[in-house]
Amino acid sequence: MNKEYILNQCTIEGNIVYLPAITLDRKVYQDVAKSLQLIGGKWNSKKRGFIFKDEPTHLLSQIQNEVTIHKDVVKAYQYFPTPDSIADELVRLANFKITDSILEPSAGQGAIIKAVRRVYNDAKVDCIELMPINATVLTKMGENVIGDDFLNLNKPEYYDIIIANPPFSKNQNIEHVYKMYECLKKGGRIVTITSKHWTFSKNKKETEFRNWLNSLDHSIDEIAAGQFKESGTMISSQILIIDK
Repeated sequence: MNKEYILNQCTIEGNIVYLPAITLDRKVYQDVAKSLQLIGGKWNSKKRGFIFKDEPTHLLSQIQNEVTIHKDVVKAYQYFPTPDSIADELVRLANFKITDSILEPSAGQGAIIKAVRRVYNDAKVDCIELMPINATVLTKMGENVIGDDFLNLNKPEYYDIIIANPPFSKNQNIEHVYKMYECLKKGGRIVTITSKHWTFSKNKKETEFRNWLNSLDHSIDEIAAGQFKESGTMISSQILIIDK
């Protein structure tokens, strides 16, 4: 038995997904659990099932129709969830007001949005998410998903606050920061995680980015090594803050 077989044997009662009543190999169970957690399920030992916020048939069908949620799929979308402790720190640094318009341009499954709502539950937040399963989770959460590709967003000088954990590969974080600045109101603030690569690379794109940043009011806070281990990556990162 493999993960695909087990996922297709799962049953749903209300908002709970139950695994088939058979003994599972530990590795298979871990793979199944990870897939269900990826779409928003949380294991409840009392219920002996994975509990979802809403009825999960649509979400479950998405992963049943895939052979597996491969690590390379996650990497392709650069989906490395923001740990709660870091999300809370991003929100603290954003120092937003109740009336501020907020954008989360790479929202994943809402880790940063949840941190915003821990401060003020009724905050006005727009979000964008490229990975279809994650976008479905956000919609089920009741969040305002306004698009799938942040770089195509056409809202110049629209947001007071932008809080983000963008993709890093191929300098995508640089492109995202440029776009964030375009979408930020005068007097607004960007708080975003970035890689450290651009801080020392001598390549043209990274050098131009550093020069551009040096013309702006910005600061950098370090993130301790290993903070993203639980999210599946050990890459070094930092927090970039820009005031416009």
